[in-house]
Amino acid sequence: MGVLRGLRTASLVAAGAAAGGWLWTRARSERKAGWRQMPPGAPRIVILGAGFGGLTTAIELGKQAQAGLRAEVLLIDRVNFHLFTPMLYQVATGLVEPGHVAYPARLIAQDYGFRFREGTVEAIDLDRRQVTVSGEAIPYDRLVLALGSVTNYFGNASIEAHAASLKTLGDAVAIRNRVLDAFERAEATRDAQERKRLLTFVVVGGGATGIELVSSLQTLIRNGLLPGYPRIEASDVRVVLAEAGPRLLNGMDPWLGETAARRMQEHGIELLLGNPATEVSEDGIAFKDGQRIESRTVIWAAGVRPSPVTAALEVERGKDGRLVVTPELHLSAYPDVYALGDCAWFPIPEDSGRPAPPNAQTAVRQAPVVAGNVAASLCGEPQDIYLYSNEGNLVALGQGDGVALVGPARLEGFPAWVTWRGFYLAQLMGFKNRLAVLLDWTSAYFGNRLAPRLDLTPTPSGTSARAADRPPNETQSSPLPPPREARKPSAAAMR
Repeated sequence: MGVLRGLRTASLVAAGAAAGGWLWTRARSERKAGWRQMPPGAPRIVILGAGFGGLTTAIELGKQAQAGLRAEVLLIDRVNFHLFTPMLYQVATGLVEPGHVAYPARLIAQDYGFRFREGTVEAIDLDRRQVTVSGEAIPYDRLVLALGSVTNYFGNASIEAHAASLKTLGDAVAIRNRVLDAFERAEATRDAQERKRLLTFVVVGGGATGIELVSSLQTLIRNGLLPGYPRIEASDVRVVLAEAGPRLLNGMDPWLGETAARRMQEHGIELLLGNPATEVSEDGIAFKDGQRIESRTVIWAAGVRPSPVTAALEVERGKDGRLVVTPELHLSAYPDVYALGDCAWFPIPEDSGRPAPPNAQTAVRQAPVVAGNVAASLCGEPQDIYLYSNEGNLVALGQGDGVALVGPARLEGFPAWVTWRGFYLAQLMGFKNRLAVLLDWTSAYFGNRLAPRLDLTPTPSGTSARAADRPPNETQSSPLPPPREARKPSAAAMR
């Protein structure tokens, strides 16, 4: 009877969820206006990049098009989804599943009245007012550059060849697999030196991305991997954060960097500051002072540079290669071309001309100004200027920990961690994604965080997947150290 009652309850829940989903989808389809076919000769606004800046600009312009603005709004990106990059490090450390931080761009376009096209931006011709996308020339009347940035290896070929990066969903999955492979191989190897290399993880970059990644990695190891690999001791594992500068979170309030450094060391993360990396190989990483760390997993999160497409434009640039923009956020030599986010160098007059930081907060705040100014330029109206403001910074430091500066309030520990999660969960696109991420977080908090490896390589035809995944014979027969009792080690044991 208990089983039947459980099945009956499950059926009712499933039916209710299905009915609720159908009603929600129907209401959504009825309320969206969709993209309107523009008459011939209507001006075309082309937005390159579906990141935070580009997508928000497209949404704002789409709303204006629905309200009567006579213009075609076209958003172009190399992938057909919006990636929520603040949670990308959580995909890399198995806290969130990949599909839960990506939202289909076409659904957003349908809701807000703009068009979307998937394609690779190959070239921009400012004089001819056209962009080349996957071999096709697309003319524009107004252009918005929101192509974001790429990883900056500072011209070091060895770093680019051997270090992992974290910019795309594929990068995150690759890091996740690399960490899990390291534990699998470490448990099986007979070579003590190789075991040490495999269990040493180095993250380079003391900005928010590097700090959040290394802290989440430490939590994954402590709460998920060590209990799942009983032959590996906590003392075998080494987690290092390296930063070329003298302190963490450069450009933010010094209190944030100092507090983050203290709390990370309390969690057992080694800090190596003021020592630039000079070389990365398959065996490890070398630094300017001659120090070398033997490691099979080096992750590079030490900076970004503008997209190569925008780097090819012959226009005025800032010190880091970003496009210098006017207070109205357009290029001075090309008033029909706007730039924002990681693409734009916007000097802050109140801060001795220091540029606005290339992050999501800046891009989202610039987007409504760009959208309003694009519409105003088409209508012959005055344009607004962008006024930079920073309402605070949130940095997660692993499970239950973080630092935050919100207005005058300084938070650390659990309150900062809850603030981080609440804020970013609210910013995530789509109710389904928010619910899925919330379930991921809840499962990881109350359960074991051991994540499976995601095998994305197709099995060759005629080859058994089981045979293809079978480890080598010598690995199967390798003598292993005796298992220890599975447990969650303390933070002190990880130091």
